[in-house]
Amino acid sequence: MIMSTARDYIQPEHVGEYLPLIRQLIAETVKEEGNISYTLYQDRDHPGEFVLLEFWRDQESLDAHFNTPHFTTIVPQIAQFHAKASVVNTYTEVANG
Repeated sequence: MIMSTARDYIQPEHVGEYLPLIRQLIAETVKEEGNISYTLYQDRDHPGEFVLLEFWRDQESLDAHFNTPHFTTIVPQIAQFHAKASVVNTYTEVANG
């Protein structure tokens, strides 16, 4: 299993425009083959900071996600609202309890 985090730093005055776009991305992404979970969280102290916590069956599923029409259409729209560049990290599971 692959876990990925994608942090978005949104200009506070554009959060209202960001949320419908990211919700659309989530709605389409959870339908993808290989997606296990795709959940958005908002920082409690910094309302313009968001993190997508993503779980994927394997690297191939995550790679395919980056080439979907919804990803290639919505992500560039979201970028116009960034206060700074997104940060994406990918992790491999090494232990489970």
